[in-house]
Amino acid sequence: MTHPLWKRIWSHFQDVSLEQTSSLSNPYLEVLLVQGRHQLVTKDAIYSFDDKYENFRLSFDKLDLDKLPGKRVLILGLGLGSVIYILEKLLNKKYDYTAVEIDPEICRLCSEYTLDDIDTFVEVVQAEAMSFLEYNEETYDMIIMDIFQSAVIPQKFQTVEFLNILKSKLHPKGLCLYNRMNLTENDKSDNEFFRDNMKIVFPSMVQLAVKTNIIAVNDKDYLK
Repeated sequence: MTHPLWKRIWSHFQDVSLEQTSSLSNPYLEVLLVQGRHQLVTKDAIYSFDDKYENFRLSFDKLDLDKLPGKRVLILGLGLGSVIYILEKLLNKKYDYTAVEIDPEICRLCSEYTLDDIDTFVEVVQAEAMSFLEYNEETYDMIIMDIFQSAVIPQKFQTVEFLNILKSKLHPKGLCLYNRMNLTENDKSDNEFFRDNMKIVFPSMVQLAVKTNIIAVNDKDYLK
């Protein structure tokens, strides 16, 4: 979505509210124009920020994406599609995307504010991620796990059982990235527990510290 020049300029001095809405999954959602970029926020978390969604942008800089065995990408948790935006607009990657998002309102916002500007193929599936994974028989070359309920990852997505499901949907030489907050002491304690679970399923995993997040990577061989 494009905006008047004055609004884009003003957004470099003050955040511009473009839309406020809500859904059953997210009682408060707001789309802002910040520094000329779309940002999707809840009361206590940022869900998307175009190319400034730095946890993934900085992680991609540390990874050799040319090692991917193919071009099929699964994204769990859509936001405004920042991961797709970064891969296409900044890294010039041409992948085929399947994006799974439980919240129909977020699906609408992503379609309205981002996907019209994306050239590559994106299939948006409005579904609960666990149900999608259990019934979907496809495999993917890269899986991006970015599911939050505000700033919290539901516990069912942090178990060994769930990680085994992710592994079953990933090409044997594929790449899996799992986004986690790493801001509070509780976050850091949870991340130590999660790392142990991740190592059970992906023994070659590694964690990338990026800003206030950690990105768990299934295979350290993808590091540059």
